[in-house]
Amino acid sequence: MTILTNRSQLRAALEKGHRAEGSGKLGLEFEQFILDGRGKTVSYFGAGGVEELLNKLAERTGWKEYRDHQHLVGLTAADGRAITLEPGGQIEFGSTPCVDLPTMEVEVNHYRSLLAELRAETGYCFLALGSNPSNRPEDIRRLPKSRYDYLEPWLQQADELGIWMMKATAGVQVNFDHYNEEDAMLKLRTVFQLAPVFNAIFANSLVRAGELSGYMSWRGHVWTKTDNSRCGLVEKLTAPGCTFDDYIDWMLDVPMLFVEREGQYIDKRGESFRAWIDSGQATEADWDLQLSLPFPEVRFRPQVELRCADTVPPPYALALAAFVEGLFYNQDSLEHAAALTERWSFGERTETWHNAHRSALAGTTPDGKRLLDYARELLQIAKPSASGDPYMEPLRELLSDGRSLAERTAAEIERRGGAADLQAVLAPYCCAYCS
Repeated sequence: MTILTNRSQLRAALEKGHRAEGSGKLGLEFEQFILDGRGKTVSYFGAGGVEELLNKLAERTGWKEYRDHQHLVGLTAADGRAITLEPGGQIEFGSTPCVDLPTMEVEVNHYRSLLAELRAETGYCFLALGSNPSNRPEDIRRLPKSRYDYLEPWLQQADELGIWMMKATAGVQVNFDHYNEEDAMLKLRTVFQLAPVFNAIFANSLVRAGELSGYMSWRGHVWTKTDNSRCGLVEKLTAPGCTFDDYIDWMLDVPMLFVEREGQYIDKRGESFRAWIDSGQATEADWDLQLSLPFPEVRFRPQVELRCADTVPPPYALALAAFVEGLFYNQDSLEHAAALTERWSFGERTETWHNAHRSALAGTTPDGKRLLDYARELLQIAKPSASGDPYMEPLRELLSDGRSLAERTAAEIERRGGAADLQAVLAPYCCAYCS
């Protein structure tokens, strides 16, 4: 174990995300709910459960198995692709760092073919929504993963919706590279500044547990009431001129949860990482673990991880990746995107973020515009590569129409007289990730 003795070690964990300029890649992660033929959440446990599905995937792929106390909880391919599970049994796919969108699509389509085989055998639905439309979190038995033994009780006392986040929400993340500290912080700050716009565009969680949630992005709202010490928007990291040291100082103040020694977790809930370093016991592995335990709208892992979007069907997830390429790998686009909302105060940005959760693209902004207006302007700023540009079409169509997927769902429910069969309304999202 390498003991932490100086700040340069803390910075090195972020600097290892640097890449040579112009060599940036993209990674995509997305989660889905697994529902049975009655539209109920499939348990991890027992015959026909999620663990059994994962065992089938292990046999078919030959990917390396990851177990926690003999329970299968993840698979990893030799090239880095991964299938993992979230606390409520949500299944998640993670791509490799891809050189372009066509490469990413190949990986996504392979995963979709695996899900299609499982659907043919079980009749299960792999649902591309940002919130569980059938079950409340208290009705879902948690995944038997050791780290959740510490995270779940912490979130239960931190705020009112942390358990919803763990068991009943699903999102899409895009990971992308940075070239140096200045570039990394500009990208991080820009995602924080644009979080309300991204959330509005990719809002897709109107329905929760058999009822309308009152939000176009219930998932987004849930994150505002999960744990404000480690989630949401971080004011000091939206300020011009912020540095790695600002990020490190924020991370040192995020309450610890646990550390790992000889394969066992040691409870450190609520303790300060600053004090842990001062004790002379903190290791580089502890710091890497600490970096994985905040869940803001964007973070370093050590690449930039954008976390603002609800789970959406594959064409929209790929469109998000192409959007990121067009905004963050073109310097002119990045600078224009950074300037788009920089005049908003932190309070105005936070209010607009809440507006995005409630109303998506119809949400208002500090200057009286709609988030749709900013989304359309951001679309014009983005300059994806020639190979990435075709993947933008679903996003162009959505913004031309002017409604997020959640807003379209709301309109369909209204068209049906407000008493629609929610399962029927949401049917297009069932197995969107199955070929």
